[in-house]
Order: sequence, then C-alpha cells, then structure tokens
Amino acid sequence: MSQEEYEKEFNAKEAAKLSKLTENADILAIDTSKLKDAPVANTKLKVLNLSTQDMAGAGYCLSHALNKLGDVQSINLRTSNNYINYPSMTEARFYGKDGCKKIVEDADVVIFHSAVRPFFDAFQLDKEKLKAKRKFVYFHGSDCRNYGEQTIKDAKEVMGDFEILVSTPDLLASVPKENSHWMPVARDFQAIKTKYGDNPLDMAALNGWAELKRRTVLGHAPTNLQLKGSAIFYKIITEVLETLDDVEFQSIKDLPWDSCLRLLRTVNVLYDQHVIGSYGMVAVEASIFGAAVFCKLKPDVATFIEREAGIKQPFIQWLDEDELRTQSYMIAQDPKLQQEFGVKTEEFCHRLHDDINVASRFMRILERT
Repeated sequence: MSQEEYEKEFNAKEAAKLSKLTENADILAIDTSKLKDAPVANTKLKVLNLSTQDMAGAGYCLSHALNKLGDVQSINLRTSNNYINYPSMTEARFYGKDGCKKIVEDADVVIFHSAVRPFFDAFQLDKEKLKAKRKFVYFHGSDCRNYGEQTIKDAKEVMGDFEILVSTPDLLASVPKENSHWMPVARDFQAIKTKYGDNPLDMAALNGWAELKRRTVLGHAPTNLQLKGSAIFYKIITEVLETLDDVEFQSIKDLPWDSCLRLLRTVNVLYDQHVIGSYGMVAVEASIFGAAVFCKLKPDVATFIEREAGIKQPFIQWLDEDELRTQSYMIAQDPKLQQEFGVKTEEFCHRLHDDINVASRFMRILERT
C-alpha cells in the first residue's frame, strides 16, 4: 500500500468513527432549535476549537484561555476521548451530526486540530458556509510529521483558504512557510499550581519540623520511546540510582492527566527528550512545579524560542552521553542547583505557555490580515 493510499484509508477510518459517534448521539441530541434562543453576547468573537481526542488538551486550554479575555466566546468540541482524559467543554455525542454542524457554522473562527476532512464528512459541512470564516489547521507532533502533507491537501480541497498553527517550533519546518504560526499549547499555570502544588502553610510546617534532606526524584514520561530517546535516559538514570542513595525515579506513563500532574509535582529533575530537538508539554507542566529539565534542543529551535521568550532558554543541554552522565550526577546531588534551574525553567515556560499569554498571542495572529 502506497503512502497516499494509506493516508486516504486513515482519513476514511477517522470519518467513519466520527459518523458513528454522531449517529449514536442523535438519540440523545438536544433540540437544536433552542440554541437560537440561548442568550449570546453577539458582540463577542466566537472561536471554536474542533478536535478528535484533543492532543495535549490544546483545544480546551486555548478556549479556556480565550474566555478570560472578555471579548471572546470560545468553546472546544471534542469527538472522542482516551485514557488521558483532558477536560472538555463539550463533546459531539451530546449534539449529534446536525447539532455539531450548527456549532461549526455559528463560529466566527474555526480551529481544526490535526484533521479537517473527517469533520467535513461526519458533520456534512458546507464549504460555502465556512467561506467567510477565519479558519486554521492546528498541528500537533506526530500527526503533523506523519500526515501533515495529506491533511493540508485535504484542507485545501474541502475548505479553500486557511492558516496553519503548530504547537512546537520544530514543526514549522514541516509546513509551508506562508501563513504558518507557532502557537504554544496553553496551560493555566496559576490554577494548576493552586490545585496540585505544595500548600505554603503545610510546607512551612514540614520545613520547620526537622533538618532533613529530601530525596531527589528523577522523572521521565516515555510516551514514545523512539522519539523521546528514552533508552539513553533510562541508561543514565539507572546508573545514578545504583550509585547514589538519596535518589529515586518516577515514571509518568499511560495515566490520566490529573494523575500525571500529581506525579509531576514530586519530580525535581525531569528528562524530557533528545531526538526531536524541541521540548514537550510534560516539560512545561514540570516547570510549573519548579523542576529542572533535561531537553536536547536543535540550535535553530533554541534560537527561535529564545527570541520569542526574550530570555535565554533554560533546558539543560549536553553534547554526548558522557556529558549527560556528568550533568545528571551533578544535578541529582545538588538541591540548590535543581532550584536554580527550576526557577529559570518556570519563568521561561510561563512567558510562552501561560494561558493568558497564549490567548494574547492568538489574538495578535487574528489581527493580521
């Protein structure tokens, strides 16, 4: 089977999944005529994030962020879910095909996450009714690397003009340069820190109890062993664990988002990735709790994100395995160094990923003609 045949089969399967979901939902579909009577602030810009499983929670988090601006009304519509269980404002099964179609047609701005044709097929969207809307295709990770070219081709066929967003800067090399923008995935830093972080009052009590040296926790989220280069991390981490007494390891894998955040708050040093050349959302989430992060960046990516953030990138770099080993031993034994890197990493990630900053970035993109 050729690559083109494979991609067509993939699109057909995705469309079939969506159709099945929305057909089953028709039984419980709301009376869509009542949507017309719902109180809506017509002066607000209506932005829709449309996704399947909502990779990295990008759709929900962007809508959540945009709603903080006051002059925007944004929702995310998700067609399916998985074990990660990111939050969602609503799901396609609640509305059925006709309801989902109306939601799309009522939007001023539509952001398709990683797929386009399956939504047109499942909801029977009309190209002409979307013609006057601002339209985006928002790519994430492997969906862009593996299917990006076909998705862009499909998008041109079914809806004509559109712009491209990518969630990590390395993906800019995989899409056309014209009308493409880096849109970091948003996180509500304050809300996450408040819910999952250490309570200051409780920590004051713990710190005042006795002179104790806390064990260092090394963490890694091996969501893709090859792309993250997990083998070398596991090798180094194992050596550190066998040599040092006050160190332990926490794997973060195949868990709901809530559980991942609860584990990340315990991690002092995170090993993110060293094959892709950019950083992932687990690095951003670890930064919220002040973790130091190992992440090998491509030089052009490092230059790009430093320009965007206005400060030097904070991720720990290494030239080869020996330097990774040396750096790992050094930081595992030095809580002060962990804290220094952690403070810098949080500041950097906050500038680029805090939800208000991301929402403002998106509005600046909309202001461009």
